[in-house]
Amino acid sequence: MAIYVVTVTSGREDIVAEILAEEAKRKKLGIYSVTVLPNVRGFIFVEAENQLEVSKAIFELRYAKKVLPEEVDIKEILQYMEEKVKPEEINEGDVVEILIGPLKGSKAKVLKVNQKKGEAMLELINVPVPINITVPINNIRKTAKEEG
Repeated sequence: MAIYVVTVTSGREDIVAEILAEEAKRKKLGIYSVTVLPNVRGFIFVEAENQLEVSKAIFELRYAKKVLPEEVDIKEILQYMEEKVKPEEINEGDVVEILIGPLKGSKAKVLKVNQKKGEAMLELINVPVPINITVPINNIRKTAKEEG
């Protein structure tokens, strides 16, 4: 038995996993489990006898794109299942530094925080034209609370 990765349309992981499991049962394929990880978008993990069994299951399955050719080690999947350390509390009005991406090192003021999506809307400061951007909370670090 091995674990294979199926690429799917982002946001459709649950639907594909459900249909794939039903197809495997209906066609009596050698598929043992189908796993969707909440923080991994665009991929589902399938435990099966071989890659051909997975390919048969996703054949003509809407939103399923392809089976990646390599087997995945369980250790690679476990790192996504571990509980993450809760990021520091970021509130409206805080001044933050962007840690990742083309704006790395830029300072910004937090306009709005969406905890459910894990995103924050920021307004870049110290730029000629104020720009609003939305970034994941994990990609910013709190530097100061705005005075005023």
